[in-house]
Amino acid sequence: MNIFTANQVNQVYVANAYKASKLAKTDAVGTITVGKNSVENAIYVQQIGAGGLQRSDLIDVNKILYAKATKASAMARKLKVATVTLDSNVNGGAPVAGQDYILRIAFTHVISISPENQYWKYGAVHAYKNMTASDFYKTMALSIAKNMSREAVKLVAVYLGNTEVTPETKESDLNGSYSSIIIKEVEQDWILGIKQQRPVQFTVEPTNIKVDGEEVIWGKTAYSDGATIGNGKEMADYEYFYMGERGDQYRMVNWPNYVPTKYLVDPTKEYDTIAIHFAYTGANHSVQMSEKDITILVPADATVGSGENAASLTNTIIAAINTAVGSTVIAPLA
Repeated sequence: MNIFTANQVNQVYVANAYKASKLAKTDAVGTITVGKNSVENAIYVQQIGAGGLQRSDLIDVNKILYAKATKASAMARKLKVATVTLDSNVNGGAPVAGQDYILRIAFTHVISISPENQYWKYGAVHAYKNMTASDFYKTMALSIAKNMSREAVKLVAVYLGNTEVTPETKESDLNGSYSSIIIKEVEQDWILGIKQQRPVQFTVEPTNIKVDGEEVIWGKTAYSDGATIGNGKEMADYEYFYMGERGDQYRMVNWPNYVPTKYLVDPTKEYDTIAIHFAYTGANHSVQMSEKDITILVPADATVGSGENAASLTNTIIAAINTAVGSTVIAPLA
């Protein structure tokens, strides 16, 4: 599963709606409010969780060390795209007859999280007389696709233009004129609490051929961003981990004989976050600061009100926190 820090307490609350007044047990699950205890000069968060009404610790206004909000888009990730072309400075960009062209795809962090764990896959083309660059790209793409077909999990996809080349693709299916090979990272599988969705880390490396008695690198690789992966799955992992720290530390141990926890994050959505880092200090020998966190996960597209009066749910909660504190401790999201 996805492992986050547990150096200090972090209570995570999912906010699907906001209520300005005190919550009632009949409010919808995921409804949240911000209250203030004037006697203690402290604020708190209330939420209707899957198990009913709950309240956070009292947060001493004078012990808020920092607070911030982060947009969901800032936590999104782009899939990696590599575009491979023949080097125009090598034989004018045309394949050199008789040479073996090897394209190496180097994967790191494949078996474990260590960069020392590396894995290589190859594509190969034997260039022949009068072979065009387009035919070269077709042959190389087919070679890579077939070599990648042996993997239990699909790591990358191979494209010629907008056409994906698969192990079942035949050369006769590729009728276009192609100017490059495109290798795209594939979004990996994810299972809540079991399988973390990790990025595929790879480089694409053309190797050497011999031209006029000299060893030269035959191609070039350019990297760019592809499709965007939102933070929904990561936020689901985040809630799962910290709900475990709250009261289910063994997390499905002795399955199926365990008490299941109901989670509120929808992994298909994207979530803004509101984080408050504060401290508790007691009397006498308890004066050392005990630092804690509260994190509120808010659907990025959620609003309060409707029509012209609709407002961002995230900014509504931020405004409620600032009002309860009596100053602007969190800047609203733009």
